Amino acid sequence: MQTLQTNWQKTRVSLLGVLLLSILGVLIYQILFPTETENSDDNTQSIEIPDTVPLSNWKLVNSRPLKFSQTDDDVKAVPGKIYQYTNDQEVLNAEIRYEKYRGSFNHFLIIDMGMPAATINPDIYYEKGVGHYALFEHEDTTYLGSCINGKGEATVTLNQYNKNRYLRGWGLTRSFLWLIGEEDLVEYRCLWTIMSIPKSSELDFTINIDPNNKELNEVEKKLQKAWLDWYPWWKNNFPDY
Repeated sequence: MQTLQTNWQKTRVSLLGVLLLSILGVLIYQILFPTETENSDDNTQSIEIPDTVPLSNWKLVNSRPLKFSQTDDDVKAVPGKIYQYTNDQEVLNAEIRYEKYRGSFNHFLIIDMGMPAATINPDIYYEKGVGHYALFEHEDTTYLGSCINGKGEATVTLNQYNKNRYLRGWGLTRSFLWLIGEEDLVEYRCLWTIMSIPKSSELDFTINIDPNNKELNEVEKKLQKAWLDWYPWWKNNFPDY
């Protein structure tokens, strides 16, 4: 009798171990290889992006829905908008695009912006309490780009995006909601932002030879200031699913 109990205890421990390993394997797989749900397109299309977003020292001129074309015959709207601002001397364009499962800035530039990312060498900066953002120039225009994550700080590279969602994008509540099919296991949502100001020959550009201690020029400073105003507004008004 004692032998049977001992064998059953060993079997029970083994079964529990297999069960725990299976659950752990599923969790790791879902984190590393997220998949969109069947109705994700419907959820995405129902997301509302506001027509107006305040920006200090800039006046909103207009905004329009964001669209892109996969083929010449397939043009579809995506959750996002393009906003145009002015300060009576310059124009600032700001684009917001709702994405899930994509946190690579290079991928965003190539696929969504149609830019030759291989020829762009962005300088990446970090602001405490905000996160990372990139500054670069392309075709006589200065750009600032970043991913505003649903949880955690802003990111630019895929490595930053993955690290952020592993550290801040999940928890016990999300795990429970994931088990009953209500949410993704990890927070994958991202608001890709690209802000830009065309160059002006009247502005004085300062260039520092040391790339690790580069001093921002006047246009970059304006974009940085606008970004630090833009970011908290979207964090406080992040679109619902």
